[in-house]
Amino acid sequence: MIKVTVEEVKPGMLLARSIVSETGELLLSAGYVVNERVIAKMREIELTSCWIDTEGTEHIVPEETVNEQLALQSQFVVRENADILKKVVQIKDFTQAGVTKILADTQRFKNIIAVEEIKQIIKQILQDLLSKESVAVNLHSLRTKSGYMYQHALDVTLTAIILANKLKYTHREIEELALGCLLMDLGLVLFPDSLMNKQTPFTEQEAGLYREHPTLGYAILRQNERLSSTTSHIAYQHHEREDGTGYPRGLHGDNEIPLKTLNPKKGWIHRYSEIAAVADLYISLMCPRAHDGEALSPDEAMRKVIKSAGSHLNRAIVDAFITIVPVFPVGSRVVITEDKKYRKYTGYSGVVARCRPDNPEKPVLLVIFDREKKKVKPWTIDMADEDGFKIQFARLQ
Repeated sequence: MIKVTVEEVKPGMLLARSIVSETGELLLSAGYVVNERVIAKMREIELTSCWIDTEGTEHIVPEETVNEQLALQSQFVVRENADILKKVVQIKDFTQAGVTKILADTQRFKNIIAVEEIKQIIKQILQDLLSKESVAVNLHSLRTKSGYMYQHALDVTLTAIILANKLKYTHREIEELALGCLLMDLGLVLFPDSLMNKQTPFTEQEAGLYREHPTLGYAILRQNERLSSTTSHIAYQHHEREDGTGYPRGLHGDNEIPLKTLNPKKGWIHRYSEIAAVADLYISLMCPRAHDGEALSPDEAMRKVIKSAGSHLNRAIVDAFITIVPVFPVGSRVVITEDKKYRKYTGYSGVVARCRPDNPEKPVLLVIFDREKKKVKPWTIDMADEDGFKIQFARLQ
């Protein structure tokens, strides 16, 4: 199977995975042959991508980071809490004064979050995720416009869990980190839909108000007695930067391995928030909000993350992050840009069939098209064994 954007979907293609709404409703079943009506439905719900089968790719099944049922449950419970928050308060006066008014009266958020229900979901996710022998970041959730925030929250949470596990955090620490990541963007639900659904870049005023969402998220979470101060501070600090250029408080980081300290330094970013910041940037680059521009390919997103190390992101965390993200995820479409061995396959393209944890830059490639974009009998190249090949991401033929 291959993941394609909705713009690339053509009549006659075969759905490889069912399309399920963020509330768990089955929209289209796997095995369905796409037609114009189905494509129109995908666009209506503003689906960004889907999985299709093409000849030779039937056995390619990208491993889910966490099982689909748990993923849907986590998104559903965050949505439930967000809906309650919207009923309690939304920023009607979309000005700095309107935000300040809400921050002056945060008692309305007292114990409004269904903490125990969310904690149970986190426990199940950790049990599912950390029981696997090896785990890497695989972003396979399909996004719709209305479900973006909840899918984003889940992907950031899963990425942060894997990263914290790589950094040898304890189970209890990972659980606390995961809880904060899943809830860290709740401040966004207080903003009007006209801002959150905007298709063009923010104005300077809108950007300034948007930067208040960590403070609003912190205000919401700290009013819930069953949430720790640490969890609340993940919401508060996940946009802070190592060099002090982040928001809302301009905190600094030391670019060191985020070990636990008995006396955290004042004015410095909490170690959980540094992890959340790395996960959040990578996911945002791969799957941006409408006003943030085009999505980047995994390698482009990773280059941006690496470039931010030391200045914006904790360098030690980025070093660990590089080891848990496959350069070419299973299901990715790639093109051969160099063939020094046979000197005849440059321009051929296909899909990544398998990743090699011991050699992430050299996956197993299933070749499907020649350089003229004509289908060939599928055959594989194990790049770890076949020297002289280079590949890059490509679009569907």
